[in-house]
Amino acid sequence: MKLFRFASLALVLTAPAMAASVDQRQSPQPPSSFGESIDVRAVNVEAVVTDRRGNRIKGLSPSDFQLFVDGKEVPIDYFTEVVEGETAAPPKAAAGGAEAVASPVSGGAVGTSYLVFIDDSFSIGVQRDLVLRRLSSDLRLGPEDRVAVVAFNGRGVDLLSDWTGDAEAVRRTLAKAQERPAMGINRLAMRRTEGAPGDLVADTGASYLLYSEAETAVTAAAAAMRGVAVPEGRKVFLLLSGGWPLTNPHQLLADPLRDVPSITYTPRPEELFERVTETANLLGYTIYPVDVQGLDPESTWADARSSEPRDAGFITSNWERGTDSVLEYLAEETGGKAVLNSARLNAFERVAADTRSYYWLGFTPEWRADDQRHDIEVKVKKAGARLRARSGFSDLSREARAELQTESLLLFGTEGMERIRVQTGTARRSGLWLVELPVTLEIPASAMTPLPTADGYEVQAILSMGALDKFGGRSRLESVPLRLALPAAPGPGVYARFETTLKLRRGPQKLVFSVEDATGGGQSWADLEVKP
Repeated sequence: MKLFRFASLALVLTAPAMAASVDQRQSPQPPSSFGESIDVRAVNVEAVVTDRRGNRIKGLSPSDFQLFVDGKEVPIDYFTEVVEGETAAPPKAAAGGAEAVASPVSGGAVGTSYLVFIDDSFSIGVQRDLVLRRLSSDLRLGPEDRVAVVAFNGRGVDLLSDWTGDAEAVRRTLAKAQERPAMGINRLAMRRTEGAPGDLVADTGASYLLYSEAETAVTAAAAAMRGVAVPEGRKVFLLLSGGWPLTNPHQLLADPLRDVPSITYTPRPEELFERVTETANLLGYTIYPVDVQGLDPESTWADARSSEPRDAGFITSNWERGTDSVLEYLAEETGGKAVLNSARLNAFERVAADTRSYYWLGFTPEWRADDQRHDIEVKVKKAGARLRARSGFSDLSREARAELQTESLLLFGTEGMERIRVQTGTARRSGLWLVELPVTLEIPASAMTPLPTADGYEVQAILSMGALDKFGGRSRLESVPLRLALPAAPGPGVYARFETTLKLRRGPQKLVFSVEDATGGGQSWADLEVKP
């Protein structure tokens, strides 16, 4: 069999041992699931404008707003006002006959799409079910409104209901969601591990696990937005969270994949949670986090056990203050509002009321795919007015998009991609915590676009890999460009072979590989369970 070489570097986490060849075999059918859906060219900014008392200010025109990107004013490409779910009459043209700004919708009713994310991994069952029952009883949908429901179990994301405007179907889904296991009681036990009552944990192992599980939950929330088809109109991400930890003042365990000592690490909100806020801002979702926990059960438990004075008081704890800060951060970065404490009991009513009246601004940036984050600031010229809107967007490179897609595959699977065939060799120990696993990938050439060259054809693609263990811990994701030289354009059933050796943590885990064609955007993927 003739051998073709990939002209590329190896994955950072691999020992390079790469080769490529072609093979004539038929590709199996891809599984049925739902998957990546990032394809955004314009940036939407929903601006809520109120007076000092919180009352909505209506009747403003594009000339009343200024839009800044990275501190530089940019033109507003389109504009409309939505009042109680209906587009308002377009504003009159400015004096002098200035051209009116285009509207992003044709007029009439503007629906709201609610993507409900249920975090079973940090929620306590009784608390979660109370919120789900109240959400179900308060659910009211207009003719243009839609709801989709996903749930995260600590290791994978399940699509409980795709987009539907049938309120009764949504209620049935929410009722079924209450039958799912909730693991928040395990997180509560971790917090009590050798720790001060009502505080963060003192045991470094439990601290590391909590942080790792929160990181996976955040990744799952971002993957949910990317995995469900992005609807048109107003998009709301209703995040039902059992409470994600913000800070950890104790030492974290060293990452066994990195030769570094344990360090004292206090993460800022953006370090752990920007993955979900940046995804929301990229796709146009406004996050409304709902505090499923309500009053932290550790608050009163702490006072009953401890005779020492506590600065948290009996109605709160360090954990609760930290998790509330997280929810407020998620909301503020995307233009939403956090629904905390007792407000969770009528969360849907509050969110629906907040999203029915707003100004819809939009602009088209110069996309460069350079992985840069850009700040957005909207100003309103009316005296005394207050404005709430999303804070920025990211211009993702193709490599970054490939890594995000692989994260989605780890949690979802996907639809419409061709399958990569995978063969593994015998794992070899590589230190106390690591093993080296030989892997051969057979990538369907039909998912890649051949480009003519002087010597024949060339295929360019991006390979990305991810690993997820049984506890929800993820290995760092890397992507690498691939280039394959061919003497002729590949026909049906042709595969390109790629060989490498992966360095992995020991223990059972799920591996995912994805390849994205750098020219035509074709995609292929594979997943498998390994026990190295």
